[in-house]
Amino acid sequence: MSFSVELLDDAGLGGLDPETVTRLCALAFAERGLDPETLGEVSVALVGEGEIQALNARFREKDAPTDVLSFEIDGPGGEMVGEIVICPACAEMDLKELVVHGALHLSGMDHGEDFSSSEMARAQSAVMERFRAGG
Repeated sequence: MSFSVELLDDAGLGGLDPETVTRLCALAFAERGLDPETLGEVSVALVGEGEIQALNARFREKDAPTDVLSFEIDGPGGEMVGEIVICPACAEMDLKELVVHGALHLSGMDHGEDFSSSEMARAQSAVMERFRAGG
């Protein structure tokens, strides 16, 4: 198995590139103690408001658009770890942070209702600091 991240942005919605997305996911998984080289594939899809609202309604029973959703497929030990779906139009934080947020969810983290005081928020902040430092 070989770690890879595929960026799907057919509509040209966001300012992300494949190398950055791969680095962000690898840093997020490493933050959780996972070796990215032992993981499978992650896909990151940038979608419009209508598509993310439909996904949110179908899978979370919330009929409203949101900024990011994560869907575990095989999990960190599987061939296809999962998919991160981001809506740039709904983003309340930087798209890079949303990639990290989604990857942390795929690694098993959750934040409940209060993200800002969660362990996940601290992990996300640590990953972004490492990313900005060139890690």
